[in-house]
Amino acid sequence: MSLQNKALLLPALILSMMILSACDGNKTDNTKKEGMASDKSAQQTNDQLIRPVADLAAKLKTAPVESIEWRTKLKVSGGIDLDEKRVARVGSTVSGRVTDVRVLRGDKVKKGDVLALVHSSELASAQMDYLKAFAAFDLAKKSSARAQILFKEGVISSAEQQKRDSERLSSEAEGSASKDQMQILGMSHAEIQQVEKTRQISSIIAIRSPIDGVVIDRKVSKGQVLEPADMAYSIAELSQVWVVGEVPERYSAQMRLGKQVQIIIPALSNEVRTAQLSYVADTVTPQTRTLRVRAELDNRDGRLKPEMLATLQIDGAPQQRLVVPVKAVFREDNLDKVFVRVADNQYRIQVITLGEEEDNYRPVESGLSAIDQIVVEGVFQLNSDRLIKQHGE
Repeated sequence: MSLQNKALLLPALILSMMILSACDGNKTDNTKKEGMASDKSAQQTNDQLIRPVADLAAKLKTAPVESIEWRTKLKVSGGIDLDEKRVARVGSTVSGRVTDVRVLRGDKVKKGDVLALVHSSELASAQMDYLKAFAAFDLAKKSSARAQILFKEGVISSAEQQKRDSERLSSEAEGSASKDQMQILGMSHAEIQQVEKTRQISSIIAIRSPIDGVVIDRKVSKGQVLEPADMAYSIAELSQVWVVGEVPERYSAQMRLGKQVQIIIPALSNEVRTAQLSYVADTVTPQTRTLRVRAELDNRDGRLKPEMLATLQIDGAPQQRLVVPVKAVFREDNLDKVFVRVADNQYRIQVITLGEEEDNYRPVESGLSAIDQIVVEGVFQLNSDRLIKQHGE
């Protein structure tokens, strides 16, 4: 080989050796990285096992996950409402103008109390018709009596006497119809008798309360024109109230009349009252997919106010469920966790899903089985020890 060729081959050999050296270096680096990753994974696996010191281990107490007959307590948001059977909505029986307002919202009233006064020409006209019919009947009655005497004495014929009797009956019917009209317009029997006695017309009629109760709404003011279709007052008798709630439809099969419920009232320092379901809707509300239920509560002490918030707590059907004591659970990373015993003085953390607390226990939705042993005493100390070691590392 000539010196010229050797001079050309030498740079090529040097370049090849550099490339091979670089490849070997990359391979070594990758091997080191894989080893470090493996060591880290193993370290993470080892970190899951917690080995407390002897003093702490002696304080720990474990127990198997319990399986008990669990009765889910369904809590439904609701509120205090009026008992609609004890509410009266009052209006004027005639068209007219309000001349006086006697009671306001919040006032207590008795049955028969005057709420407001209304001036009505329609009422005056009805009384006038009644007085005319009353006078005509009085005259027809007297005429019929004279006709009977005259007929017996042979002064008038039988046809004339029958005509007078017919006029009496007709005027009596007209008077009765006029009297009924005044009653329809809202006049009481005593007021009608007063008209008969005095022969005086009154165009003022009183709007009266039909029940004992409290005025919960007023829609009239002095000088306002009322029509019979207008509501003037709402009056409620509050010695008994309703508690109304909306139950999710998946629990509808468990709802029945007479089912016992506990009513929790936040405004009364979470006072609990016991009642029974007095109504369960026959249909589900399509917008909310809920079933409307209600119970009745005694309110003679007046402490329950309509529109107060309330919670209905309803016992569900009993089921066999795994449960854990509340004291065995700790919260971390927004998750519920427990310590599971895996061997002597060895524990691991288990993430679990739990239901609502009841009597210091919570039902297990997922994460544990009946064969698991969990720490039930010393959980805080064990977790603190774990965190201290992690921080120190």
